[in-house]
Amino acid sequence: MRMIIILYILFLLSPYTFAQSYKAIIQTEINAINKMPLWIAYLVPLDSFGEVINNEYMEFNQIHSYKILDDGQINNVNVLFTMYFDRNNKIRKVFKRWADGGALHSIAYYNSNGRLIYGVYNKGDETHGKLYADTSGFHIKHFPKENECKDCFEAYLFLSTKCIETQYNIIMLQRPKNAKRTNFTPQVGDSAILCSTHIYSLPNGEKTAKGEDGITVQFGMPVIISALTNGWCRVNSIFNAPIGYIPIQNIEIIK
Repeated sequence: MRMIIILYILFLLSPYTFAQSYKAIIQTEINAINKMPLWIAYLVPLDSFGEVINNEYMEFNQIHSYKILDDGQINNVNVLFTMYFDRNNKIRKVFKRWADGGALHSIAYYNSNGRLIYGVYNKGDETHGKLYADTSGFHIKHFPKENECKDCFEAYLFLSTKCIETQYNIIMLQRPKNAKRTNFTPQVGDSAILCSTHIYSLPNGEKTAKGEDGITVQFGMPVIISALTNGWCRVNSIFNAPIGYIPIQNIEIIK
């Protein structure tokens, strides 16, 4: 009888254990990528004359092709998204903002074979969430839980770096020769994106959707790291108003 009870408890706990397992494994991969030296490059649209497009709001019929530029070439250029290459010239991370503002559109992480392992996506209303990918498939976490948009991530995340090549008709994704090198180890003063619908009054403190001074917390909002402590960071608004605390795993550094 005792054995039956133990097996029943293990059966009940197995989904939770599995969830913790895949998240822990993928988080280890994410952490490893963020500690790597990565090189920054930007995908930009070109017109029919091969010139970069710098209109803030461009029409699709303006775009003829695409090009990858480095930091010193993007003055007044309309950047579609930012790519981060490793030392082997493989894309390991992609970051995209909405064209009409600074809020998050999507962030995606790729393994050395170009397969998506993790992504954060944000439509800016009720459609936002996270995707964890492993050999068993996709594990999708939506915010809020009532969200009915089951596969919304497909409009925001490229499932592989080959999909990026196909979408933008680029034969081979390569970083520019003069690309700037960086890494994503969190530092005080870094710009970041909030990947949560709430923050905390203190590390492990009260959870809230309203920051200090009544600032409304929104998924995908830009913030500034003002302090780091034991896996947590204190964040301020872009206007330097204190908001609260958040686990480091729930922010994305932007460089």
